[in-house]
Amino acid sequence: MPPQNKRRDASPPPDAGSAVGDLTWLAHRAAAALGDAFNEVSRDAGLADLRDWLVLELISNGPERTQLEIATELGVDKTTLVSILDRMERDGLVVRELSARDRRVRIPRATAKGVEVKDQVAIARETAITRRLSSIPARDHAKFHAMLWSIVQDQ
Repeated sequence: MPPQNKRRDASPPPDAGSAVGDLTWLAHRAAAALGDAFNEVSRDAGLADLRDWLVLELISNGPERTQLEIATELGVDKTTLVSILDRMERDGLVVRELSARDRRVRIPRATAKGVEVKDQVAIARETAITRRLSSIPARDHAKFHAMLWSIVQDQ
């Protein structure tokens, strides 16, 4: 059964000077709405939440990264990342190998099962995001993405 659309009839945005129209509050709510949609498809695939998918995506593509580099790139605490990796390793989604450059460092790698789950979530994620962004014309999605990136890249 397709998910029900909980949106109300389109109404004008609230006044930017009001509490509910505050840009920070609206950005927070938009992030929560997108995060909820992403978490749902992640959980449907057996992941805990979107952070699991982000870790799988990061370690499946590009250069090998240490756990510290992954935590830094994703903006998560090192302890949190270790818990995520422990759970994903237990579930057969990742393995951690000793680095050839530094035997004290472990490099997480996605297993075949991890890559399969990552790809499954990526497809469902696109559908969920497209659904959440349906009120924004498709031609403006890339612009919206670029605007959000310009806000977060300076952190």
